[in-house]
Amino acid sequence: MISGLITGIIFGFLWKRGKFCATGIVRDIYLEKQTPNIVLILAIIFIQAFLYHLMTGLGIIPMAKFKDFPLVSVALGSFMFGFGAVMCNGCITASLVKLGDGRLTGLVSLIVFVLSAYAAKQGFLLPVTKSLGSFSLVPTPAINTQPMILVGISGIVSAVLIFMLVKKARAYNPKYTLPAKHTGFLHFLCEKVWQKEIIVILMGITMAAGFYFSNMNGRNGGFGITTPLLSWVNAIFNGGKLGWASMLVLGIILGSTISSLLTKEFSFLGTNLESIIKTAIGSVLMGIGAVWGQGCLIGNGLVGTAQFSLKSWWALLFIVIGIWSSAYIFLARSLNKD
Repeated sequence: MISGLITGIIFGFLWKRGKFCATGIVRDIYLEKQTPNIVLILAIIFIQAFLYHLMTGLGIIPMAKFKDFPLVSVALGSFMFGFGAVMCNGCITASLVKLGDGRLTGLVSLIVFVLSAYAAKQGFLLPVTKSLGSFSLVPTPAINTQPMILVGISGIVSAVLIFMLVKKARAYNPKYTLPAKHTGFLHFLCEKVWQKEIIVILMGITMAAGFYFSNMNGRNGGFGITTPLLSWVNAIFNGGKLGWASMLVLGIILGSTISSLLTKEFSFLGTNLESIIKTAIGSVLMGIGAVWGQGCLIGNGLVGTAQFSLKSWWALLFIVIGIWSSAYIFLARSLNKD
């Protein structure tokens, strides 16, 4: 399971080093009219899709088998997750990164998220979860029966997106730069600005590699956050087993810590009571929402969509609606008043 840990470390390092935030990227499409942000999200999805379907087409990993999914439950849960993510100033993956760089809000969010997800998946909210999941079932079309066609489609789309990203990255010309303290590789690792355009390309490749390494460990799937986090709870309190994805989430925290230490950004930071309460409420919504939505912004929004899962695209739609609704309530109206 070392590959899960290493993959997580790379992903967490990229997230922190590039100051990446999937929730913020989606939020600012609405809040700041940053429509080019769409390319950032689509690039992660389609680069991953190209490599994933190439591996399935060549028989390196098995194809995913999609089940019928509850339309209402996924929509409601995904909306709740997106809404809560803005309240937490980032999704649960961002909370892991915050925990890695020493922020109290990351710890609060992780604890409350895990408790809420546990309640919905294994605790007192389980009857509600089962009830929501038992009706409005929709079959997922078996579009992945022709993987090489999907390789061609996703390859063309990802090539266009990469061209757009590289072109924008090459045009980047900062007006001000801080004096360098290091040279060579150390300067690149610790000081040089890592542009989001390059980060998303590297993230797409890293997440695609996750399918391969996860399959090597007997798990047919890619990146996941919610169930792997719950696996730690079950391992500690119920004697459950840890798996590849369990090590992945641990690696994300460690990757953020490594990046923060290298750039001297690591610091135990507290916050005010209002932020803690807001983060806790948002984490409750994210935890329950991730279970009812059968995935989070990573699992559904970036991984399942790369597999061309109808459920995941449906979930991503409502995650976006949830993010924009929360941004309107908590951010846009205050900006308009100012």
